[in-house]
Amino acid sequence: MMPAYMQAAAKNRERMVKLLILAALALLVPTMTKYLSWADDVGALPFKPRDYTLLTMAAVGVMVLLNKPSICPPAFLMLLVPLLRVLDATFLQRFTITALGSHSIVVMSLISNFLVTFTTVLCLSAQPWRRVALWVGVCVALLSAGGVYYEWLGFRAFTRIPGRMAGFPSDPNDPPIMICLMMSVVFTLNPRFWWNVVLVALVSPAIALTLSRSGMAVYFCLLLCYIVGNLRQHFMGMLLIVVVSIPLAIGGVAVLAQTSTKVGLMTNKDTADRLKAIYELDFERIKSPERSKDLQDGWEAVGKEPLWGHGTGAGTSVWKPHNQVVSLWIDIGIIGPLLFIGGMLLLTLRCFTLRLRGFYCLVPLWLFIPCSQIIIESPHYWFAAAVCCNLVYAGRFRLVLHAPTTPQPSPHTPLPQP
Repeated sequence: MMPAYMQAAAKNRERMVKLLILAALALLVPTMTKYLSWADDVGALPFKPRDYTLLTMAAVGVMVLLNKPSICPPAFLMLLVPLLRVLDATFLQRFTITALGSHSIVVMSLISNFLVTFTTVLCLSAQPWRRVALWVGVCVALLSAGGVYYEWLGFRAFTRIPGRMAGFPSDPNDPPIMICLMMSVVFTLNPRFWWNVVLVALVSPAIALTLSRSGMAVYFCLLLCYIVGNLRQHFMGMLLIVVVSIPLAIGGVAVLAQTSTKVGLMTNKDTADRLKAIYELDFERIKSPERSKDLQDGWEAVGKEPLWGHGTGAGTSVWKPHNQVVSLWIDIGIIGPLLFIGGMLLLTLRCFTLRLRGFYCLVPLWLFIPCSQIIIESPHYWFAAAVCCNLVYAGRFRLVLHAPTTPQPSPHTPLPQP
């Protein structure tokens, strides 16, 4: 039995951990799922998102300081890439962005997004960072899938593309990115296989409802890696899952064919062709000729300003290459891809030298690079990268309020001589 003062100290530590988890969930889950932006657009927030972000950032910072923070430098160094974009758009202003009305509004949006991203990495600097990351990963995945189901059931329309469900982000390509990255975090940190299987069963239909080709491909690769990694330990369970999931998948495709391809009495040809190509695994039809043309135009833009780029925002407004490396190169020049890919290569090398520790996080981190042009603006992307960094880099910097006193050795007294 522990003494009373030790029991009280243990309860206080557990209370601080719970408060940290609640503070992280209050900030990260609404922001990562873009529920906060949607609620502000429809007038459901009684306050400004800026005030909410600053308040929760302060709360998270205090909770981290109260939970023995130990900083992992590589996790913060990877944020140099989004920081350079923010500084370029704020001070240099080499490219004027008017997507939200004025350039200053876009700059404030970039700064706010970076502060949230910084806070996501800061949350993982506390001693119980694994619990924080696991809670955030599960809640973000479930809420993202829940928004898709809510729209599919007809309660509200979020999507900007008819026939494809999107949930709170309004872009059908966003929920698969969120769910894939959060599931990679869950696979990495949660060793309980059957709990992970239950979570996969809950979120998988949501990815199918978005009809995102890249999202489905990355999610399939992630599940395949998880199956291979657990096949030896859970072979019979895997066999049972396959037997149950095949008829469910066939039935799900049939439901999608009836619900997602119809808009009233008219057939949505784009959605029908997309669904048929996915169902038949026709990779030639899965490829988008429009995206191939956009990527070609993006490379031509890189050739015009290969060293310094055209300015932050050009890679997502004038040119839309749907490739993060090309988009980053267009924005801030060659320094952006070098820092971005260099950091990812070092992280991958470290992972392989440590027997694939954090490997599940690397799967969507790499595979979404050739599929998206705005993932570096996504807090959940850097959240998954920070989880991997905390696993593979052992070096830490501790923050303490006062240094512990070291006991002074007692002076040596010679033995008396006879």
